[in-house]
Amino acid sequence: MKLSAIIKLLRRDLVEELEIEFKNIIDYPVYNRLKNTYFSKAPVITQTNFYIDTEDHAIASHHIALRIRDTGDTLMMTLKVPQAVGIMEYHGPIDAAMLDEEAINADKVPANIRQQLEERHIAVDQLFIVGALSTERREIPYEGGLLVLDASHYLDTEDYELEYEVPDYDSGLDKFETFLAQQGIQSKKPLNKVQRFYARYEALTSKSL
Repeated sequence: MKLSAIIKLLRRDLVEELEIEFKNIIDYPVYNRLKNTYFSKAPVITQTNFYIDTEDHAIASHHIALRIRDTGDTLMMTLKVPQAVGIMEYHGPIDAAMLDEEAINADKVPANIRQQLEERHIAVDQLFIVGALSTERREIPYEGGLLVLDASHYLDTEDYELEYEVPDYDSGLDKFETFLAQQGIQSKKPLNKVQRFYARYEALTSKSL
């Protein structure tokens, strides 16, 4: 399930949407408490993000993110571009063969994503998969939005996160902050998943030099 303020269908298989969500990093005791109370009946959704960049970090340097998400049923490539409010996401399905090789076949990149990369002068023929992050996700409807509980595993670490996806920024922020206060959860805005992945990746690779 996905909540977005704006959804634009380019073609049947290509989608652009504006995502508005709030995030809060939590520790394991809070995660476990929420999992066993609010999310006790929520099914577990397992998904893996494969993060993509160039050797010279062209995507990261533009403060955008490119990933392939594998849910077990579908493979979707997504480019995430921050906006003044929310994040614009460009989606397109891909073939499973793309994950067989570390280098990305430029001809197989969805057209809407390729266009955005080329407009930023990012070499589509130099893309490769940097690494993967797997998430166990639980979702429940909450106050007109979608409350999400994540446990993510990547490289040699794991972390826990609460998200709230909403159609409106102001009311969504108020509801999320109220929920945190009611649950006695300290407000701690995290880096997003791709930023956390790359921060850990850089820390590990710098140690090996």
